[in-house]
Amino acid sequence: MLPPTDDYLRSESCRYVPGWEEALVRLDLIVKGGSDRYYYRATAHGGAGPESAIIMVYTDKRADNPAFFSATEVLRCCGARTMEIYHHDALQRLAWMEDLGREDLWERRQIDPVLAYYRDTLKQGAFLHRRPAASLPAELQESLQPAFDARLYQWEQGYFFDQFASRFSTFSPEQLDALRHSASFAELAESLAALPRSLVHRDFQSQNIIVRDGRAWMIDYQGVREGRPEYDVASLLYDPYVTLSTAERAELFAYYQNLRRETDGAEVTAEVLAMAACQRLMQALGAYGKLGVGDGKTAFLRHIPAAVANLQEVLASSGLLPGLAEALVMRDRVQDSSPT
Repeated sequence: MLPPTDDYLRSESCRYVPGWEEALVRLDLIVKGGSDRYYYRATAHGGAGPESAIIMVYTDKRADNPAFFSATEVLRCCGARTMEIYHHDALQRLAWMEDLGREDLWERRQIDPVLAYYRDTLKQGAFLHRRPAASLPAELQESLQPAFDARLYQWEQGYFFDQFASRFSTFSPEQLDALRHSASFAELAESLAALPRSLVHRDFQSQNIIVRDGRAWMIDYQGVREGRPEYDVASLLYDPYVTLSTAERAELFAYYQNLRRETDGAEVTAEVLAMAACQRLMQALGAYGKLGVGDGKTAFLRHIPAAVANLQEVLASSGLLPGLAEALVMRDRVQDSSPT
């Protein structure tokens, strides 16, 4: 299928965005992220309705791309803030959606009071984390992405070794293979998989949180599935895109723990947070290696040092995954690496 032309997108915008019947529409491509989806900001001149809207163009290469629309309903069922979808053309793989704005949590990182936005983000995440999948309507349960189980955790670990460690670690291939198959990695996956699950965002990081009118809105939530809430919390607090101090992480985690105790009595522990942080940071490093080297999107390489530092901090404080800290010593300056 050929990609839609700009003229087609403009004319269809006038059909599907409320109040845009007589508007002149300008398109601006939004270049962001590492997925096979891309977005336009459509701005209306004249007419009624919203000033702008977002157009999503996606492919069928990833199973979670069309899941965005059912995931929107999942968030709505959970009580989380979610955008309005004006129109979804499943055949053309196009959607017109409410524009939540240009400012994400990453862009707010230097603005006071940033921790207030983090607390509101954790509140929004908790709307998901309080809900087991079984409480959703049957059709929404069926639309969820595969749950976090031991196999998925082990896949994330393999992704780290294949896409990151094999490219950057000072360890030899033989050392990496021995570490990869050591008992501690399988034990980590099995321990996390044995814990009760709730709904999770799956990619709960600063660039997937839009700040509008002082409130946090989740985006890019097509990966919603069952898992541990600590995975989302770790994704946010150990996000390589934003540097939080140890004290800030502790304050925010304590806030989340109190929030869950007061709203649904759930106990969220630092031990499971550390386990989830190891998993999430290994997954992130695998993604940076794949996108930065494998796909030639070199901008992702600049986030590797922060992700490594965060993972080293978790390993040092938790004692998890013996030998991994040594494997994180990199043979090259990552920022200078080029695609191969």
